[in-house]
Amino acid sequence: MKRLLLGLPLLAALAGLGCGYRLAGSARSLPEGAATIAIPSFRNQTSRPEAEQFVTYAVRDEFVRRSRLRLVEAPADADLLLEGTITAFQSTPLSYSEAGAANLYEVRLTLDVRLVDMRDGEVVYQGSGISFRESYDTDGDSFFSQESGSLDRIAGKFAASIVTAILENF
Repeated sequence: MKRLLLGLPLLAALAGLGCGYRLAGSARSLPEGAATIAIPSFRNQTSRPEAEQFVTYAVRDEFVRRSRLRLVEAPADADLLLEGTITAFQSTPLSYSEAGAANLYEVRLTLDVRLVDMRDGEVVYQGSGISFRESYDTDGDSFFSQESGSLDRIAGKFAASIVTAILENF
């Protein structure tokens, strides 16, 4: 009886192997043999200047930090190419002070991305209309500095989400 009780945890662990669960971060959907990636500056189709810089830098940093890929400048030198377009940027006031000035804003960023295997031209990942938003408080004097900080946080969220979607099999 004692052996049976000692063997139960092992039996439970073995039974769980076929259930579809796995460790997060263990699956990779990058093409076999890919070692380099080019991430040119995202295209900005919005009226918000520099939005593409926030997003491009965040995505590059996230890929370097979380993947085995080496970042290269020229797409011709890369195994993989990540292209992106910022299709919408909105900054909307959500609430107003007693004086009638907006004091709470929501910033929304919408993007399209695709990852191409440059060795055979196959699209490995594609996402369209991916939207992120961030709210921030402000006073009348610091509107633009707060908006830039909010855009930086959205870019970080976007980068983490996209890199996860590309690296994981979800």
